Amino acid sequence: MPNRTPPADVVVIGGGPAGLTTAAEAARAGARVVVLEQRTEDTHSRAGVIQPRVLELLDVRGRMDQFRAAAAKWRPDFEVPLYMYAGLPGLRYDQLDSKFPYALILPQMTTEHLLEEWAVEQGADIRHGVTYLSHTENGDRVTVTAQDTRGATVEVEASYLIGADGSRSKVRAAAGIPFEGRKTEMTAVAVDAELSFPWQASMQMRRNEHGWVLAYPFGHGITRFIIVAEHRRHVSKTEPATIPEVQESLRLVFGTDFGVKSAKWLSRYGDAHRMVPAFRSNRVLLVGEATRVHYPASGIGMNYCIQDAFNLGWKLGWVTTGRAPDAFLDTYHDERHPVLTALMADVAAQCTLHFDFSAGGLALKDFTERELIPIPEVNAILRDRLSGFGTSYHRETDPHIADGTRISDFRLTSPGTSYAEVARKAGFVLVDTQSAEMPRTLPGAITIATADTPLPRELDGAATVLIRPDAYVARAWNIRASDDEVLTAYRTAIGHPEPAVVVAP
Repeated sequence: MPNRTPPADVVVIGGGPAGLTTAAEAARAGARVVVLEQRTEDTHSRAGVIQPRVLELLDVRGRMDQFRAAAAKWRPDFEVPLYMYAGLPGLRYDQLDSKFPYALILPQMTTEHLLEEWAVEQGADIRHGVTYLSHTENGDRVTVTAQDTRGATVEVEASYLIGADGSRSKVRAAAGIPFEGRKTEMTAVAVDAELSFPWQASMQMRRNEHGWVLAYPFGHGITRFIIVAEHRRHVSKTEPATIPEVQESLRLVFGTDFGVKSAKWLSRYGDAHRMVPAFRSNRVLLVGEATRVHYPASGIGMNYCIQDAFNLGWKLGWVTTGRAPDAFLDTYHDERHPVLTALMADVAAQCTLHFDFSAGGLALKDFTERELIPIPEVNAILRDRLSGFGTSYHRETDPHIADGTRISDFRLTSPGTSYAEVARKAGFVLVDTQSAEMPRTLPGAITIATADTPLPRELDGAATVLIRPDAYVARAWNIRASDDEVLTAYRTAIGHPEPAVVVAP
């Protein structure tokens, strides 16, 4: 007999960054969440950079103290204020209008540990050593069949199944969701060499007709090299990377192999470029790398996965606790699919510029780095793409230009703290620039605060702003909105656009 667990609202397959963030957000919003992760031990960290928008989102959940402390243990200069685009240096993250004008260097496995702690604190039930096998749908329920490390069958029933099981997603295949695009055409090598970082600066890049190499310290006594060697980039992804190959590539690009003789990790990876046309099929939703695979250009892949999860997680919580209709989950696809389509196009553009090592390609890179990237407007466009600050859910029909845009932290006069601190315990947050002497009567799901004018400049002169749980604007008004207007905006934001009577908290 299978081991049947108590029914859940949400079962998440995969305990990586996207799955854990989805679980934490859904549980925070009241959903009963079970996460099934087949791994029982840590794997090697692929990603190592957290971008500024994700740092802002972690801040509104009160997690940044833990992330910064963990990063400080990893390397002392964990804040990277200057970043790269298409392998070209010069992006001025230090000019971002944010509490976090930098990328944070942290191994992915540490990120996963911190996200798992958060998910467990929110009430998620996380089970390691359980492998997804199949699922069946019956009306408004999904039954997942899995297997534990002893070979015993495990069954979990839930309202929704979330596939967060990576680019080779079994959930996606079982749900019949297509994975469209092309297979790998080019490969590169990542190596964590047992070598103290040879430079004083925290990051080094070098390119010539033989290829491109990025190097940065990745823990004590470890230097991570990302290597694209012109003469090796069409090697099959299945061919193991070797130390002699690394040595040869370093000598061709840097003129020396730095004495590299061993590595804690070697990996060959590809540039497959595929994406799903839909993030949902009935009771199954996909998140993170289950929705796409692409070359890890500029270290942004994991970050967009986490942003997916912040969008999906709170919506699952609202739906499974009866505050929003099932159709509300369709807004996850509506909002994130265009963002990720643009991401895929941007990655393709980066790769075209990045990996042309012909004389013309090198000249174009030199020109872009020297003449274009330093232009403030160009720099802002490129850094917004990578940092996540450029993501917006604004629609042409939205009444206010700030609707759907990102919220960064700002000071409040009541309750005398900051937006981020209020958001840590809130659902929706309503911020007025008018005195608290003008009381409101609104549902308890909306926390009311006041702020001095002007509000952050991205709010473009708004006097009242309703902020979603994922720190994006649900609705903004240039004059103080009435309770009826706020309630209508709230109901529209959760998929209930019809008029309703104002109720007391």
